[in-house]
Amino acid sequence: MSAAERPIAPSSTSAVAVEGPEGAATAAATLDRSVSAESTAGRRFRTFDSLIEVPAFRWYLLSMMGNWSAQQMQNVVRGLLAYQLTDSFAALGGVALANAVPRLFLALVGGVLADRASRRRVLQVGQCASAIITAAIAVLIFTDRLRVEHLYAAAVLQGIAMSFSMPARQAMIPEIVGEERLTNAIGLNASGMNTMRLLAPATAGFMVAIFGFGIVYALMAALFTLAVVGMFRVPANPTAQSASATSPVLRKRRGAGTRGGIKDMQEGFRYLGRNRILLMLLSVHLFVVVLSLTFQRLAPGFVSEVLASNDDQAAWRLGVILTVMGGGALIGSLAIASIPNRGRGRLLIGSIAVFGIALLGFAISQNYWVSIGIVFILGLGQAGRQSLSQILIQSHTENEYRGRVSSIMMMEMGCESFGTFAISLVAVAFGAQVAFGGVAVALLLLALIVAVFLPAYRRLD
Repeated sequence: MSAAERPIAPSSTSAVAVEGPEGAATAAATLDRSVSAESTAGRRFRTFDSLIEVPAFRWYLLSMMGNWSAQQMQNVVRGLLAYQLTDSFAALGGVALANAVPRLFLALVGGVLADRASRRRVLQVGQCASAIITAAIAVLIFTDRLRVEHLYAAAVLQGIAMSFSMPARQAMIPEIVGEERLTNAIGLNASGMNTMRLLAPATAGFMVAIFGFGIVYALMAALFTLAVVGMFRVPANPTAQSASATSPVLRKRRGAGTRGGIKDMQEGFRYLGRNRILLMLLSVHLFVVVLSLTFQRLAPGFVSEVLASNDDQAAWRLGVILTVMGGGALIGSLAIASIPNRGRGRLLIGSIAVFGIALLGFAISQNYWVSIGIVFILGLGQAGRQSLSQILIQSHTENEYRGRVSSIMMMEMGCESFGTFAISLVAVAFGAQVAFGGVAVALLLLALIVAVFLPAYRRLD
């Protein structure tokens, strides 16, 4: 059996020989987490274990709540602003595409950096950049100088920032909480994101209708700044990684420079080629992401065209729809945080199917109130799809490769924007309902193909 196919030992319970006080502290912390995990193993309900047992994770999640609230507001406001400036689905897709291109070319660089440097510091730099870019857009709005070209430029710059921050953000969770709490922590992480998806879109929609776009952009800049400040309470090198952070191999890698970075990229692809389960997970994830994230990117245009009669109505109705979807996603992600570590492959396939069925219903419906009920189910499917994909991919990745594997996931999310742009052109030619219906059918076919032809995927725990 190859090294890539062997089960990965939990990093938080592994015996690591590190001399000196730092090594002793690491060993003590590792033992504490191991004992704590054993003491909670018999509990029936374990939904909030990571928050209760790991203080660093509490600060991480609090910081990310600020980050997510700004991002969820931006999902509503940027698309709505682009659509109102141009009255075009193509502009919606174009802004998404502008955000994706840097991620395709720079995500691997960000992944290597996340494996070579402090992941917390890398994340904070990206958050600072997002705050500055968002504040600049606010100034342009207040001075009445904003053009759609500025939104394209901001999307590109934020895509660059995300290329570095997202791999670090995703790779931080296992090193903060350890392997034994990974399912629980990622479920709680998704719950935090979905809580903001529940609150932020409606807040943004109502604020746009009452105060205008400038105030909302200023608020988003403030939230990104708060995220940076909160992240200072998370250790720069969390305990789960501190032993490996002092190893000669990692010290050599961190000082290897550009040539070493290129070698690290090559090692990451070789690792992926050896790990057949991980390659299968990432391949399916690519198709699911390209199809499923289209809904959020094109929802502003869909609501304006199908479910609203004017711009103000479109703003608050879009906020309500995304909020209800966030409510479904919150419940779904809390459920994921509570489940045991088994049967997750089958559950992921089911989540994809649920999302596809709900999206098909949303595409057919022309009634606003019916659509609200449908998007709740859509949120349940989205939460299962997002959380379980990340859990399974991180569970089958060794810690030293997590930054690079996370960057590959991010590149796949960049490919989603190309899909969004293509589907936006379909919406221009045939209407939003036809475009969304086609995506839904494709998702259902994908779930069927995976269930029938990939038995190894079904058996994943």
